[in-house]
Amino acid sequence: MSDAKAKTAVVTGSTRGIGYGIADSLMARGCNVVLSGPGQDSCDAAVEKLNAKHAGTAKALAVACDVTSETDVTALWDAAVEAFGGVDIWLNNAGMALTGPTLSDLPSDDFQTMLNINLLGAMNGCKTAFNGMKENGGAIYNMLGAGWDGNPVPGMIGYATSKAGLTFMTKSFVAEADGSKVLVNSFAPGVVITEGFMREQERSGGKIPAARAAVLNIIGDHVETIADWVADTMLQNEAHGELFNWLTPERIAERRAMEPARNILAAYDLTITD
Repeated sequence: MSDAKAKTAVVTGSTRGIGYGIADSLMARGCNVVLSGPGQDSCDAAVEKLNAKHAGTAKALAVACDVTSETDVTALWDAAVEAFGGVDIWLNNAGMALTGPTLSDLPSDDFQTMLNINLLGAMNGCKTAFNGMKENGGAIYNMLGAGWDGNPVPGMIGYATSKAGLTFMTKSFVAEADGSKVLVNSFAPGVVITEGFMREQERSGGKIPAARAAVLNIIGDHVETIADWVADTMLQNEAHGELFNWLTPERIAERRAMEPARNILAAYDLTITD
C-alpha cells in the first residue's frame, strides 16, 4: 500500500455518472482520488468541483485518459504516483453502453467501441495497476454491468457481451493474482440512473413504457446510493476474488414488497407511457 496517510484511489471514467459519484464518496471519506476521462476539459471541471467541495479533507487530480490506450493508462498510473506517492485502490469503471439495436442492426463501430472501452480498457487497467502494485500491494476492482452473469439482455447485446467477457477476464485474473499482494474483485451495481442512462432513453425517444418503469422502480438506484456502497466496500474490504453484487434476490424481494411506494424515476425528467 501507499506510504501516504490518506489512501489514494484511481477511478477511470469518473468525470460524470457513477464514477464521479464514487470519487465524491471516496473524497468524503478522506481519500485522495485521481479522476480520468477522455477529455481534459471535463476532467478539469470535475476535479475543480470536487476539490472545492472537499477542501481540507482530501485532494483530487484530473488526468485525461483513453483507457483503450495502454500508453495513456500507464501515464494515468504514473501521474497518480507522482502526485500522491502511490496507489492503494484502482477501479476500472470506464464504460460505454450504446443500447437499442439488435445485432442485425447494430453498427459494427458501436459494437467495437463497447468492446474496446468496456473490455480492453479494463484489461489495460488491470495490467497496469497489478504491475504497479505487485511489490507493495493494493486492490483492483472491475465494474461489471448488464450481462455480467451471462444472461441475454434485450437491446443491449453489445454492452452485455462486453460485460460477460469482463466477468470471465476478472475470474481468470483473480486466479492469476492468487498468492500475490494484490487483491482483485468486482462490483455488479445493478441499474443506476446516470447521465448515460438518460442519454440512451433520449436516443430511444425519451419515453418509458409503464411496465418497464415499474421494473425500474424496483431494480433502479440513484448514483449516490451505489457510490456510497462501492466506496465503503472498497475501503473496508480485505478479501480477494469477491463479486460484490448489489441487486441480490433478497433486495429485489424487499423492494417488491414496497410497491408502489418506491418511485425513483420521479426524480428524473422522463415520460412514462401506457
